[in-house]
Amino acid sequence: GSLSLLENLPSLPRDLWTSYADELGASELLPEAQAVIEAPELAGLFAPGTLAEVPLSADLGGKRLHGVIDRLVVEGDEVLAVDFKSNRKEPATADQVPEGLLRQMGAYADALEQIFPGKTIRLAILWTHSARLMELTQASVMEALQRSGKA
Repeated sequence: GSLSLLENLPSLPRDLWTSYADELGASELLPEAQAVIEAPELAGLFAPGTLAEVPLSADLGGKRLHGVIDRLVVEGDEVLAVDFKSNRKEPATADQVPEGLLRQMGAYADALEQIFPGKTIRLAILWTHSARLMELTQASVMEALQRSGKA
């Protein structure tokens, strides 16, 4: 689907994008994926050296967390974790992001703090339908995680 396109197109030569989308049976999703990848304000997410589909494993409140972060950008003392969401109906503001998604991002934040001690962890959701990056506060995701009883 569109998420697979976002994960793989940036590493392919541009002239192969159409045939790759055809192979996936995702030709109708190509324009949306292309708009996201080519949005100037999102270029940093798809730059060489950024990581796609990063498997994550860490201890979280006595349990082992396994997850996959859609995009990870490590620059200097900052780590940006981005989760792609293809919802047609997007929350207008970060305050309206569903609790389950905040919890998931809180779990990622907790794990990334263990993996990258001393670095600033930033979290964001990329709403692929509108090519909009929505940064979440550390406080909002960690509070959601605590409400779930997992932290």
